[in-house]
Amino acid sequence: MRRAVPVAAVGLVVAVALLSWVRWEIAVVAGWDAAALAFLGTVWPKVLRADGAQTERVAGQEDEPRVSAAVLLLGASVVSLLGVGFSLVLAGHNSGAVRLLLIGLATFTVVLSWTVVNTVYTLRYADLHFRSAGGGVVFDLPAGSPPPAYRDFAYVAFTIGMTYQVSDTSVRDPRIRRTVLGHALLSYLFGVVIVAGSVSLIAGLVH
Repeated sequence: MRRAVPVAAVGLVVAVALLSWVRWEIAVVAGWDAAALAFLGTVWPKVLRADGAQTERVAGQEDEPRVSAAVLLLGASVVSLLGVGFSLVLAGHNSGAVRLLLIGLATFTVVLSWTVVNTVYTLRYADLHFRSAGGGVVFDLPAGSPPPAYRDFAYVAFTIGMTYQVSDTSVRDPRIRRTVLGHALLSYLFGVVIVAGSVSLIAGLVH
C-alpha cells in the first residue's frame, strides 16, 4: 500500500492536468501510463540490484498487498482494452501526426500494461517461493548456489507472460500453481485479445 498511494497520485495528477487539453478518455489513458511508469520505476531498480540473499530478506516486504496487486492487474487489463479501443477509434477520425500519436499511445499503453502485469507476478512469485517450505519454485541451479534472486523470478514471470507456461523450472507449491494459472490466463487475454486486436486495428488504419 505504501507504493500504491504515491503511484496512484502520480496517475491522478497527470490525468487531471491533461483534461484541459485532450479528451477525457486520452487523459485517463495517459494518467494510467504515468502511474505504470512510476510503479515500474520504483520496482525495477530494486529487482535488478538485489542478489539472492537480499531477495529472500525483502521479498515479503516488497510483495504488493493482494488488494493493490489485484487493482494493478485489473487496471492493466481494463485500461489496455478500453484505452486501445478509444485511442484507435479516435485515430480513425484523425490523420497525419495526430493519428500517428494516437496509434503510438495505444501501442505504448499495451506494452506498459503487459510489463506491469509481469512485474506484479515477479514480486508475487518471489514472495510465495520464500514463504513456501523448501521453496515453491525449483530452479535448475548447481548445488551450493545462493537463493534465487528477483531476476530469476522475473525470468519465470516473463516466460509465462510470453508462452503461457513455465519452461525449465518446476512448481511444487499448490498456491504458486494457482497463481501461475491465473497469470497464464491473463497473459492469454493480453496476447490473443488485446495485442492481436490492436495489431489488426492498427493495420486497418495504416492501410
